[in-house]
Parts: sequence; structure tokens; C-alpha cells
Amino acid sequence: MPRRSAQAGKRCAIIPIHAQALDGAAGALAQEPTLQPTRLQGDPQRLRPLLDALAAAAQAQLPGMGPPARWLRELRLAGGEAYALITPDLGHDSLEAAELAFDTLRRLLPDTDIYVSAAPC
Repeated sequence: MPRRSAQAGKRCAIIPIHAQALDGAAGALAQEPTLQPTRLQGDPQRLRPLLDALAAAAQAQLPGMGPPARWLRELRLAGGEAYALITPDLGHDSLEAAELAFDTLRRLLPDTDIYVSAAPC
């Protein structure tokens, strides 16, 4: 005959625990990995205003996204095409960042084919 434990009728709370990486240089807990600057390929005079516009759009529409270095891995202009590679490990924010990048680039580069995708891991 099965026996009921004393805990059978009680609710349990599940508390997720996330390990944080140690910052090797200072020994302090790191809040976020070190951000690498967005890789830019193409004419710098055309890329800089695009990057600034993406940063401004993210600040206005997605204030929690932070600087482009957090969510935009690469911005490339070549031969009538623009490529934006979005950081893939942002969860739902990756989709919002991709939509924001596409809309912003489409507005600023009306005669350019726009490609936005997840960056390779």
C-alpha cells in the first residue's frame, strides 16, 4: 500500500538559480559579458549614420536593449545590399531587435535590399 508523505498536500515554490561568471581580472561578479563593438563593413561615411540611427531607434522604442554593441553584431553595406546580424541569444528581444533594425534600415536605405538575420553563434 503506497504511503503519503507529510509534504504531499503542500505547495512548493521553485526558485530558479542562475550562476554568474566571475570576472577574472577583478574577481567580482560580472553582470553582463564584455560587449564587443559592432563589426562594420562598408563605407564608414554611410555606416556611422546608420549605426547612430539604430542606436537612437533602440533607445526610443526598446529602451531596455541598451547600446547596439549588445544586440547588433554586424552591419554591412555592399553592392546595393545591407546586412544586419543580430545577437541570437537575446530571447524574445532578438525578434524585436531584428524588426527594429529592418524598419530603420528600410527607412534610411529605400533603394537597398535589406537582410536581417541572427548572427552565427
